[in-house]
Amino acid sequence: MRIRKSAIVIALGALAPTVVFAAGMAQAQNAIERGDYAVAAGRLRPLAARGDARAEEALGALYDAGLGVAPDAVRAAKLFREAALQGSGAAQLNLANLYLKGRGVQADAVLAYAWADAAAASGEPGGQDILDRLAREMPRAQLKRAQSLAQRYVELYVESFRSG
Repeated sequence: MRIRKSAIVIALGALAPTVVFAAGMAQAQNAIERGDYAVAAGRLRPLAARGDARAEEALGALYDAGLGVAPDAVRAAKLFREAALQGSGAAQLNLANLYLKGRGVQADAVLAYAWADAAAASGEPGGQDILDRLAREMPRAQLKRAQSLAQRYVELYVESFRSG
């Protein structure tokens, strides 16, 4: 009997962070739906600080748009990057747009292309639009560098999350 109680306590302890994350995300989503962006940001911050990609992407979007928080493109870029590295297609697309426009990061067409390709491979339709635009505008040598980097990004930040 003692072993069973211990196993239950251990199992509940392992589930607690998942329950807290799910509750925090649900509260943040409800706040966003109500237009209460400051409350949403408050719910998302601790989740993002723990590395939850969905929270990082959502909080990045709030900072990028200045909803419920002071606009901060640099912070938005950092949050998008953290989520993008974890395979978030939406964050990859947002990061591509920031690199394309030079908002919160130094403008960089090669990085914009690489993140847009990752976003497209993740199923984000806006990624292909960026790829098409940059393919028309970039010099051939720069496009080759961008395509090479994009291939690595897709392998690291898209495909690795599909298989694992």
